[in-house]
Amino acid sequence: MAAVSSGDVFFVGSVPLGDTEEVLRTCAAVAGGHVFALPDGELGPRQKWIGALAQTSYSSHPDLEAVPSDAGFSTWAGGAYRLRDGVHDTTFHNLPYADAAIDSYATFRRLREQGEIPDGVRFQVAVPTPHGGVAGYFPDVSQWPAAMAAYTRGLQVAFARMLEVIPAWDLAIQLDYCTELVDMAGDTLVRMRPWNPPGTQDERFERHTAHDYIAPLSEGLPDDVLLGYHLCYGTFPVWPNSDVEDLGLVVRVANRLVEQTPRRVDFLHLPSMPDSRDAFFAPLRDLRAGDARIFLGLECADGVEALVERADSARRALPAFGISHYCGYGRDEAQRLPGLLDDLRAGAEALRGR
Repeated sequence: MAAVSSGDVFFVGSVPLGDTEEVLRTCAAVAGGHVFALPDGELGPRQKWIGALAQTSYSSHPDLEAVPSDAGFSTWAGGAYRLRDGVHDTTFHNLPYADAAIDSYATFRRLREQGEIPDGVRFQVAVPTPHGGVAGYFPDVSQWPAAMAAYTRGLQVAFARMLEVIPAWDLAIQLDYCTELVDMAGDTLVRMRPWNPPGTQDERFERHTAHDYIAPLSEGLPDDVLLGYHLCYGTFPVWPNSDVEDLGLVVRVANRLVEQTPRRVDFLHLPSMPDSRDAFFAPLRDLRAGDARIFLGLECADGVEALVERADSARRALPAFGISHYCGYGRDEAQRLPGLLDDLRAGAEALRGR
């Protein structure tokens, strides 16, 4: 079994700094030997998360063509697309994740050799799941199965390319499971994407956690690669996208993801809200995550005291966990970053002291 970091500070992915070296240096300095893994900050177009895919991939893919759309997300993200007539089986081979990971890993390895990144800390790569990457760009829902299969194959190609350069024992893969959770929680996606399929929460749950949807995402990953899920209620256009009373749905989804993933799940990042207290965290008692490390997004941009108060509530339901920001820092204003990182560090130190 691959060694899993004992670090108790988790960085979700995006960090709005100047370049990869600055991101790695800054995050390593904040968390030191307590960091779980280090991402490259998802710089450039990737700061827009799924909003970058038109620019990086879809607009240049030979099997796709642009279609008109006045829906909010597609307009903001750079267009809507469809599979060309006659195309039923393709691969989105030009997703941006492999090239970025390979470039950033060279910087990561150099900084670790220089002693600025602790030994044993892995390089972390975050990728959106197929629903995240496809549903906002493809208004023709009848094309979703083929488009999501093409996206899934694209991820598999990207992972294989990464592993040609990055040793499996040095890689952590984070699957960003967000739009599915937002879809299950309410009708936010319907307001942004009029074509979003209707259905009850149970129907959406079954659709988004089906074995045929989840299992291929880790297909071909060696056992030495760490794999985990970032579960998120969304940060665009506002955070959170959905009003939630507790972690009941998140725990239900997390349990199913662990169950449907055909290999070991090594970590889970779960959300919290500024007003989260005992009742919000109570469903964590039902979490069945196996040996996965749990990280809670307790840093909600409201100070260390509030972070620790949420942690005390969470601990009454789940004795052991690490902490992080509620999502990636890329959706926060860059000038707020130093204060947020200071709060995360101080909060982690306070919790270790307890």
